[in-house]
Amino acid sequence: MHKNEFDGGEAILEAFRNMGVDFVFCSPGSEWPPFWEAIARQRRDGLDGPRYLDTGHETIAVTMATAYGNITGRMQAVMLHAGAGLLQGAMAINAARAMETPMLVMSGESLTYGESDFDAGSQWYRNLSVVGGPQRLVEPLVKWAQQAPSAETLYQTVVRAGELAQRVPKGPTYVCVPMETMLHGWKKPERVRKVPPAPKIRPVDSDIEAVAKLIMAAEFPVISALTAGPDRAAFDALVELAEFAAIPVVEGQGAFFANFPKSSDLYLGPKIQPYLKDMDLAILVDSWAPWYPPGNAPKNADIVSISENPLKINMVYQTMEASHYLEGNIAATLRLLTEALRHLGLDEDAVANRRARCVKEHDKWHKNVADAEAGSTTRDHISIPLLMKTLRDVMPASTSYVDETITHYGDIRNHIKWDDPNGYFRAPSGLGQGMGYALGVKLALPQQHVVLMIGDGSFLYNPAIAALTTADEYELPLLTVICNNRKYAIMEQLHDRFYPDGIAGVQNDYSGVHIHDSGYEHAAQIVGGYSAKVETPGQLKPALEAALACINSGKSAIVNVILPESGSQRSS
Repeated sequence: MHKNEFDGGEAILEAFRNMGVDFVFCSPGSEWPPFWEAIARQRRDGLDGPRYLDTGHETIAVTMATAYGNITGRMQAVMLHAGAGLLQGAMAINAARAMETPMLVMSGESLTYGESDFDAGSQWYRNLSVVGGPQRLVEPLVKWAQQAPSAETLYQTVVRAGELAQRVPKGPTYVCVPMETMLHGWKKPERVRKVPPAPKIRPVDSDIEAVAKLIMAAEFPVISALTAGPDRAAFDALVELAEFAAIPVVEGQGAFFANFPKSSDLYLGPKIQPYLKDMDLAILVDSWAPWYPPGNAPKNADIVSISENPLKINMVYQTMEASHYLEGNIAATLRLLTEALRHLGLDEDAVANRRARCVKEHDKWHKNVADAEAGSTTRDHISIPLLMKTLRDVMPASTSYVDETITHYGDIRNHIKWDDPNGYFRAPSGLGQGMGYALGVKLALPQQHVVLMIGDGSFLYNPAIAALTTADEYELPLLTVICNNRKYAIMEQLHDRFYPDGIAGVQNDYSGVHIHDSGYEHAAQIVGGYSAKVETPGQLKPALEAALACINSGKSAIVNVILPESGSQRSS
């Protein structure tokens, strides 16, 4: 079939244009020729519209869209193939839902199976169809899932799905578009609108004032921040509030972003436990699981939750013990809170005393980090403190770090220095997403260097070939640093915790722990990148310098760093 008139592919692209979609991330499938034709027409005619990217793997497509959307705050579109593509991308879609990242996911199907004038291909009859439609596969993972049954309703269905994705709680939505719908003629409506962004909601003034009075009355309030970054407005608003009232900030357990500048005297590191006893007010900035076990809440503190959506429907069990909620846009809420405190006035002596205590605690945290790095330079093997110190010495200060390690993540996060909301990103939960997520970070921040810290076990879960070829095709060079302890160390640690005197530990006969030592770094060579295996401290800096030169030339690099220590999830 050869067509030159508008059809459903053009309807989808027009919807993307009017929603302000920047990129369409695709893992190609046989249902998308109508959309590809519309993209070709857009390029031929020089029209404004989203850029189309082939990623070669569903996880790459979804995680790139997730990272890009998280950083820019703008919803992106993902196109996958049939039900098979949805299943392949399901882990990343589920992670995007947990991170509340707005995203429009689409895939197709066929309805007629060659029994009409139109023949989509026998593959749809033989093995691609899904009983009840592919939306059944993703309904538990998305906010809303629907089929677009006709060309007449396709445009508005896509627009509605995009608007739903951006409403609180934000998250992925899904539209199934049959090939018969896409190939049907479509007439652009006489009146189309530019779809406005989702409105920013805010708490009422009385609730803001009530929390401001709690801060005024508190002797030692503490802020726990989980996802203030990468929104620069929220990051800056948190700094303004903390600095004005001298409120210390700790990072929430498992923080996905850089939330507060580490150079500030009010930054107290990633551990809230030391302060649970003394705090009399806990301010949770989008921190929905601030302590563990969940019942380990501070005993003598009021708890305030500040979030667009504090109660997470994706969590099976959640308890924050909050007595006050300020629900709305985080940046706007924090600014309103600071304005209320300025209006009401603060006790200057109390603020000064609190700041003095924070300075001491910050210096203690900073000294622990510095001492660990100083001690690492005297050892005959590479440790995480040495690795991170060397990376800081080699890489530009503005480098963005993406982390997909398990046992080393606490130390890695502790030894990265950032004063910017784009300094640190934690890959979404579910191993195998780090490389795609790092590509999305690089796409959103093209002028910055991006370093992916990844364990050897995590690296094996990633679609590395697809990630490297995508990086090469779209000029998104990454430096991947493999923290290689030749094992799934977390499996060993958990086994020993459950069986401290068990046979596996005594005999050193573990299952699910050992990883065969392979030359992972050589994967970079398929795209003409730099590869190195580093086993001694003396090899580390030259290898990282060569890797930096490689990514500066536009090619990706992999440095496989041998770490004899298993590491620990807890920060040093």
